Amino acid sequence: MKFSVASVALSAFVTMLLLSQPHTASAQTFTNGGAGKERTSLKAGVNFVWLSENDSQGLMFSNNLSHYLSDRVSLGLNLGLLSAKRYDDAKQIYTIQNTFFMSSLEAAFDVMQGEIVTFRLGAGPSFRHRAEINSDPEGQGTVDGSVTHIKTSDIGLHGFLENDFGILRNGVAGGRISYFHYKEGTPILSIGLHLGFKF
Repeated sequence: MKFSVASVALSAFVTMLLLSQPHTASAQTFTNGGAGKERTSLKAGVNFVWLSENDSQGLMFSNNLSHYLSDRVSLGLNLGLLSAKRYDDAKQIYTIQNTFFMSSLEAAFDVMQGEIVTFRLGAGPSFRHRAEINSDPEGQGTVDGSVTHIKTSDIGLHGFLENDFGILRNGVAGGRISYFHYKEGTPILSIGLHLGFKF
């Protein structure tokens, strides 16, 4: 968690540093790339997540690198750390605690482009390593008193809807709604905001 918070802070600092630099002609050499002229973007995001099977909520911190292959099609890599919990008021304990290390490859298509705003749809394979403490694990993991520790990895798919707004010279900000489904373990719905820069 501390590492992800630090990475978000570092990304925000680098973004502000780059945005403060003078705009050069070389930044205008590309004629495509979504909401701006640049073909590559690096974004840091914070997302609220809901895990349906466990009925737990939390946050996911993510970093995304994407590159346009054509006017509307892009490929990207997304890395994230998720932490979610469920508190049982009757038992006065956290009956679910989730920590996921997540990575995804994604292909996206811009359904709407403009000089300032872009909307895109995307999907791709996803991988996660999860460490969970669960009071109702259905035969998984290692039992420790009234809870069970689970450490395993899952593969699956994810899809997303995202928008980007161009800010200042090379900055980008926006939001994303994502859904992750895996062969094992609970699916994830995430809604969040991101900030980054294009180059």
